Amino acid sequence: MEKSVSVGIHVPSVSASGLADGQAYAGFFRDIETMGLDAIWVEDRIFHAAHLADSLMLLSWAAANTQRVRLGTAVLLLNLRQAPILARQVSTLHHLSGGRVALGVSIGGRPEEYQALGVPMDRRVAVFRDGMTALRALLAGEPVTHPGPYFPLDGAIVRPAAKLPILVGGIAEAAIRRAGELGDGWIMGPFGSAKDFEHGWRIAQAGARAAGKDPDDLTAGRLLYVAVDNDRAKARAEMAQFLHGYYGPDFDVDQHAVFGPAAEVRVRLREQVDAGITHLMLGVPSLDRAQLRRLAEDVAPALR
Repeated sequence: MEKSVSVGIHVPSVSASGLADGQAYAGFFRDIETMGLDAIWVEDRIFHAAHLADSLMLLSWAAANTQRVRLGTAVLLLNLRQAPILARQVSTLHHLSGGRVALGVSIGGRPEEYQALGVPMDRRVAVFRDGMTALRALLAGEPVTHPGPYFPLDGAIVRPAAKLPILVGGIAEAAIRRAGELGDGWIMGPFGSAKDFEHGWRIAQAGARAAGKDPDDLTAGRLLYVAVDNDRAKARAEMAQFLHGYYGPDFDVDQHAVFGPAAEVRVRLREQVDAGITHLMLGVPSLDRAQLRRLAEDVAPALR
């Protein structure tokens, strides 16, 4: 059976020149919902040279200003968030939002972040696996006894339970395989083509099979940076300013972003859907209402 396609917005929560204020974000979140889009996604970092909003606090603000849309992280850096504390935060957010949370996580993070938090970067895979085990168990809402080694638990309880999907992001083959093994799906980042997704998806499905899971139950997500404007040069300039502020000047906007008139963007995104992606996380360069409306009215209907 063909799966429905979710068209969500990956909110611009980083800016070299300064973040918009809370009311601007609140209005943007309400616009996403009012315009019929399906989800709000946020990114995560601890340290950054630019101005950056915390992922879970921003998602809480989104929850307070919406009623329907899915709320998710794409992706939260699990190794930089203590799994038991994260379980408590997610339990609360899921409850207050009416059960709308989806958690995207990855191994991620930079050396200076690991060092500051006292997390051994040379053991990051082991930390991630233990964190995933602890997080899933705690979110089930029952007493958890878990030997660790990084998150030892003895009869620990987090309630209310939050039964939600946990998707895993990754680029390397081992990370994609872990997405199928440990997660409820895979989130592909902005780098690569639809063909690259198809290759990665086979790896994720193989990871699920090896873990005794049904690969058809996996969710296929992708973060893609998108700007829609009849003035293609303007769309590219806006996207370049945003992405270079976040990733740095070496980010290849022409190769890894989608921009231009709605018809062109539709074709590019339709390739992703046809390849099997069911959850689009469209990263826009600003809180521009006109940009959002073009995505909602001129692009999204053709993808569902």
